[in-house]
Amino acid sequence: MWENDRRKRIILNIVLCVLILAVVAGLGFFMLRTHEETKRHDEELAQMYVQQQQQQNEARIESVNSIDVEYQKQMDTVARYMPGVVCWGDNTTAAVSGMLNFPYVLQTYVNTYLCDIYDFSSTIENALDYTRLDWKKYKVSIPVVNMASGKESSYTILGRAGVVPYVISEDMVIPAGTEPVDMKFTSIGGQAVTPLTGGDLGFNNVSVAGIEGVIALNTEAYSYNGYPQYTFTRLQPGAEKSVGKGTPIQIASANSYKDYIHVVLIGMYGEYVNGDDLVNQVKQLLSRQSLNSERYIVLGPYSHNIYSSASMDDVDNAMLQAFGNRYISIRKYLIGDGYTDADIKPTNEDQYYVYQEMVPPSFRVASQSEELNSLAHKLIGKLIYTRMDNLGYFNEIKEALNLTETTKEILKEDPNYFESIIKNVLK
Repeated sequence: MWENDRRKRIILNIVLCVLILAVVAGLGFFMLRTHEETKRHDEELAQMYVQQQQQQNEARIESVNSIDVEYQKQMDTVARYMPGVVCWGDNTTAAVSGMLNFPYVLQTYVNTYLCDIYDFSSTIENALDYTRLDWKKYKVSIPVVNMASGKESSYTILGRAGVVPYVISEDMVIPAGTEPVDMKFTSIGGQAVTPLTGGDLGFNNVSVAGIEGVIALNTEAYSYNGYPQYTFTRLQPGAEKSVGKGTPIQIASANSYKDYIHVVLIGMYGEYVNGDDLVNQVKQLLSRQSLNSERYIVLGPYSHNIYSSASMDDVDNAMLQAFGNRYISIRKYLIGDGYTDADIKPTNEDQYYVYQEMVPPSFRVASQSEELNSLAHKLIGKLIYTRMDNLGYFNEIKEALNLTETTKEILKEDPNYFESIIKNVLK
């Protein structure tokens, strides 16, 4: 009996152990499955997170790319309608050393009213979503280039502009070496030309009969008529070459700034016969403008020169008839509205000049000087900008760059904002 009970207990214990082992094994298997499921789920979550991050990065990159595309679109508009302004002229445009010149004044107005207030983010609807972007790097630039130099005749300027080329006026030999050699040249029509008297200004390097070199003033030689003489120095040694009379000289600046809006003032130092002649010369210079050919500004010479028998009124009338409201008579402006715009009254000496319809001393460097002072250049620069604005030259970029709305917001906060900036820059 005792042995039966003992056997039963042993069997019972064995059964219990088997059951316990089975339960433990089941729990282990369940825990293992749970761990694997958890691990797989975690891996799926991690993969989903990576995918989401990648999608977010791709979306952000795509959005930033779209921002850059929009910015480039706006810059394309600037390049199409107002890539820059180039001012062709003589020292009337360049101004006396130390004085303001109207191209600089014009640049100040362009920067103040157009470039500096450009806020690219204001043209983007969801700009606040891109707080990490450096909006300051999105800028606009509209350069005003001063291509005026020296007491140059109109044909000298036309040659620098590449529309009435310079040609060799006497046969010459370019040596094999790089030593300078005398060179004589004129305008293609035989008119005397005097480049480089006020600086290089994009004149060099030049090309003559396929040889690249540099033309320089020969300060030790002057001809009997007082015109400067020149030398040519090839840049690289080569074979000696004979160059015949009439060979054109290719000027470096001949192809420069062709897509810029042109501002032209020529004729102060000749050479034109009458108003119609000067008009034709101006038209030749304007013909080089490759973009926006109807957008330009022509300024009239403001004093008589010995090369023309035409009166200044004849010149103004011919210019006005040819160019309409794109023409500005500096002379008539400075003896008229110039006083009001400058907020000054004519002196007794001024009144004599005004009566003679001549630019008065208040706008000259000195009474007997032909040179305009800084005050005159300030007025002319502002007048050019205002005329361009009134003619709609800036309309497309104002719309594309949202400048009109920006201007309204600025003036709402400070009505004197623009005037104070310009006054500070041009003081």
